[in-house]
Amino acid sequence: MKKNVIAIALLASMLLLTACGGGTETAGSAENPAAETTAAEETAQTDTETTAETEAETTEHDTTEAEAETETMNDVENPYIATIAGDWYIDGDPLQGSLHIEPDGTFKQYHAGGVIENTGSIIYETEEVEGTTIGWFHLYNTDGEYVMGFVDDGSDSKTDLYVGNGADPHYIKFGAGGAADDGRGPGEEFVGTWGCGRATLEITQMTDTEFHALVSWSSSAAAHVEWDYPLTYENGRLVCDGKCTKTYIEYASADADPDETVEYTDGSAEFVMQGAGIVWNDLTEHSADDMVFVGG
Repeated sequence: MKKNVIAIALLASMLLLTACGGGTETAGSAENPAAETTAAEETAQTDTETTAETEAETTEHDTTEAEAETETMNDVENPYIATIAGDWYIDGDPLQGSLHIEPDGTFKQYHAGGVIENTGSIIYETEEVEGTTIGWFHLYNTDGEYVMGFVDDGSDSKTDLYVGNGADPHYIKFGAGGAADDGRGPGEEFVGTWGCGRATLEITQMTDTEFHALVSWSSSAAAHVEWDYPLTYENGRLVCDGKCTKTYIEYASADADPDETVEYTDGSAEFVMQGAGIVWNDLTEHSADDMVFVGG
């Protein structure tokens, strides 16, 4: 009996050990593939994030380089154009044809008398001639047609521009510092009496930077309109900012005092040299669009 009991106990122990070993191996086999799968997924995600970050950095770097290149081109081009900004007259004569050039490279070309001949833009271009780099200011009108060009002499302050390379016409810069400097200070070129049709413009200088303009426009023998402008010289223009008085004046008879009607006291305008004339830009009513006043 005891032998049977012992045999049964031994058999049970063996079965118990076999069952524990099998369970441990099964559990280990089920756990390891899951851990490997998770690690692979984490590695793939890390690789994807790294690739995305690298691509973003590359794109940002390329964009930054492109922006820097554009800024460099602008920084290089604009200073060249700025060296010829201003008003230029053929042979320095204000009664001859002229050019007005803005620092941004836009220009207006005028016939003698102030009639516009061309408007457009200036492109600065270079060419290699026998190992030497030569710069050109090329003028194109708004239709993209070539107008003329000037060689860049390399100076920061130019007083002469020759069409082509030393050809005619010869443009001379007008105003202070230019070869056509007539000794007048800034804004003094506006001073005087100017006319356009039935309108008369009289400009006087009050101080170094302050001027006064009176525009008188006849509507009949007995009536006219006056615009009274206090002006300030700003960037080559005479400017009135909201201080103009417009008055309608009518005479009932030759012996009577005129009847005066003030129409407004807050008008604005600017006066701009155009060739040998002056343009009156009425910013309140646009009364003078396309009008050029010329000296008497």
